Amino acid sequence: MISLLIRFLLVVALAILFAWLADRPGDLTLRWLGYEIQTSLMAAAITVALIGLIAWLVWSVLLWLLDRPGAFGSWFRSRRQKKGNEALSAGLIAVAAGDREAAQSHARTAASILGNDPMARLLDAQAAQLRGDSARVRELFDEMTQHAETRLLGLRGLHTEAVRQQDMARARDLAEQAARINPKLQWASQAVLSYQSASEDWPAINRTIDQQKQARLIDKREANAKHAVVLTAQALEHVSGNPAKAGVLALEAHRLEPSLVPAAVIAARAQSDSGNFRRASKIIEKTWALSPHPDLADVYAHLRAGDSAEDRLKRVASLVRKSGGIEGAVALATAAIEAHEWEQARKALEPYAHDRPQARICGLMAEIEEGEFGDRGRAREWLARAVRAPRDPAWTADGLISRVWIPVSPVSGELGAFRWRVPVEGIAHAEPEPAEDIESAEESIPGDDAVPVTPAADPIDDVETGETEPADSEVVDEFSVPEQTAEPDTVEDGPDEEPAAPPPAPETTPANEPDDAEVRLRQPDDPGPDAQSNKADKTWL
Repeated sequence: MISLLIRFLLVVALAILFAWLADRPGDLTLRWLGYEIQTSLMAAAITVALIGLIAWLVWSVLLWLLDRPGAFGSWFRSRRQKKGNEALSAGLIAVAAGDREAAQSHARTAASILGNDPMARLLDAQAAQLRGDSARVRELFDEMTQHAETRLLGLRGLHTEAVRQQDMARARDLAEQAARINPKLQWASQAVLSYQSASEDWPAINRTIDQQKQARLIDKREANAKHAVVLTAQALEHVSGNPAKAGVLALEAHRLEPSLVPAAVIAARAQSDSGNFRRASKIIEKTWALSPHPDLADVYAHLRAGDSAEDRLKRVASLVRKSGGIEGAVALATAAIEAHEWEQARKALEPYAHDRPQARICGLMAEIEEGEFGDRGRAREWLARAVRAPRDPAWTADGLISRVWIPVSPVSGELGAFRWRVPVEGIAHAEPEPAEDIESAEESIPGDDAVPVTPAADPIDDVETGETEPADSEVVDEFSVPEQTAEPDTVEDGPDEEPAAPPPAPETTPANEPDDAEVRLRQPDDPGPDAQSNKADKTWL
């Protein structure tokens, strides 16, 4: 833009000069070597201008002719550079597509044309990784570390190769080198933090978290959350040996991250042991509002040693009123069962006991049925539903399930990776093996994944819904019968004694005779094959 303006001003100046000469005519006489040239001033000016223009044109042509060899060389070089770039692009596409032969071919072409170009060496290294040539990969990335512009690229490539070779000591050293060169590298900082977390080097972890915060790789909230995890992990190490120190560390972790359940549990127990029940209650209530958890309800219920079951129930009920949900229902039902308040326990679980209740809901309902009515048959039915029920929440991270909180994931080394949630079930999830004896179902832990139940050979009632359908298409009249003093697992139309031998094979059992296994496994409210069988007049959840 400036050059155009200068040219325009020069043209304007020449035009003004010629106009000024035209208004002032005169003669010009030139005597040189015995010659005398006489002309007008305007003609002389035009002649000088033409001579200058011709000289400029001649000079430009000479320069163009002198520059032709270099121009031809540049044309060939640009053509070669274009061919190398095309080979580089095609090689990167082949690497991404997993075509080893094409990637290797394009890598050789790019290396022969582009020489020591960083992208050509990177393509060569990726092609070597694709064909599994670890020696060549290390050689190329080692060469990259010798140059300032490719040092970080070489360190990352060597780090990736070390991780692939399970050489974690070298991988940690390479990541630390990269982090020292550039603290803002996300991969290097995260890798260093993972290695420090795996070795539980808590002071080094705190320094790395501060460096990430200063480099703006993480914000203040995330930094506080990670510091809280470190403090909680340290508190767990001092719980048995130095409870007072564990309480101080957990209280600081709770201040940084109130939603961290393990920190709140340790801090509340420490405050409760020291007699500060009010502060312990506030800690639990604050964390419960953010992250309801059974451990919080258990600590809240047992804040004061020696309280009766009724007092614990009242305390849990006050906590649940602040924040409900399924965790609140489970906590309230558990406390009510301990206090033998069966109706309150049943009412708490009622919203979550329909459709497909969780395994722990089924286990609590089994306790209610047996504790309130002594109905072992109905309790077995709930335990049978627990086998197929959705899984209970647990501490999960990277596909691992743990019953206790762990500060570091054993798989990825991520700090604070475990979350309280329902585990994701895979498509090929193996179902638990059924037990040989039905009585073992009563001894199983409610909600456990391995509750053993032996299904009947030809079940009539629907275990999932708890509803019983008649054996034929006719409508069966239900009527109430007096309460029986016998065990609830006896069936009116079945045999009086429990068979000692295993049930016979289906092909040997007559069609018109009741099967022993069927009678033994029939629930107390199952009418059986006889449409005229009695059924207890009870309303179940």
